[in-house]
Amino acid sequence: MIKKIIDIFEKIEDIVYKICLIFSKGFFFYFYLLTDLLYKIIPLSFFKKLKEFFKEKQTDTVAFLFVVLLFFVGVFIDVYFYPNDDIKHIDNSIINGNVSYKKTSINKHDLNLYRSYSKMDINSVSLADLRKDNDEIVSWLMVDGTSINYPIVKGNDNDYYLNHNIMKDVKSSGWTFMDYRNSIDLSDDNTIFYGHNLINKTGFGSLINLFEKKWYDESNHYVVVLNDKGKYIYEVFSVYTIEPELYYLQNNFTNKNDYLEFLTTLKNRSIFNFNLNLNSKDKIITLSTCTDDNKERRVVHAKLIKK
Repeated sequence: MIKKIIDIFEKIEDIVYKICLIFSKGFFFYFYLLTDLLYKIIPLSFFKKLKEFFKEKQTDTVAFLFVVLLFFVGVFIDVYFYPNDDIKHIDNSIINGNVSYKKTSINKHDLNLYRSYSKMDINSVSLADLRKDNDEIVSWLMVDGTSINYPIVKGNDNDYYLNHNIMKDVKSSGWTFMDYRNSIDLSDDNTIFYGHNLINKTGFGSLINLFEKKWYDESNHYVVVLNDKGKYIYEVFSVYTIEPELYYLQNNFTNKNDYLEFLTTLKNRSIFNFNLNLNSKDKIITLSTCTDDNKERRVVHAKLIKK
């Protein structure tokens, strides 16, 4: 019995070796041809040695497997570590532009869906088209001076989209989502959005830009939320970091005085003075993510100024 198992593994090993050998010959053969051509044009010893090197590697399966490994390492670095510097700016064309609702298409098999969606024009986003891939898409979020330009989903709890992407595939990078307690029509006193602080600046990773003096000085401080009723324009009035708490995650108030006290507290926490007046009739949104060490929360609040 043991001998039969050993024989099976030996046959599998032989098959794998032959497959790798075929690919190895094909892969390094083109490099051999190229260096051979270069040597004929410029007969330097360097090209001759390079030609002989690639000729030798045609039968080296280990070298081919090493190349394959490097390829996958490169893909991993690009997807999870390569920074997304596609900064978005909210100008008058976005604020005043009519949503055209052109057909929305995206490569749903893209390894980094955050980057794919971030390249889309908010004025051409069709939420109806996006819902063909995920019926839990409720809105679109764009933050000036960041790469945040994504669809927002809403699940039955605040856990599912921490480790599932917009296609509902299991993914540690999760997706940007609305608090499950909130109304999708943005009618709550405080509508809350969450996203991971990802190292490649996707998700809510670029939210850190709002904590820089340069952003405070140069940005218009706008946030746009698009839903089925249109575009809602918000202006940031507070940014700060704080230990995990439930206070800023309250979404509705029955007492106007309590709500005004809540808004005043959020405003006073800010590291910058945005000089925005707040009252008990204001509707606000909250963006929440973790800090780099995951010990605190990075929080942004903005109030509705136009819809």
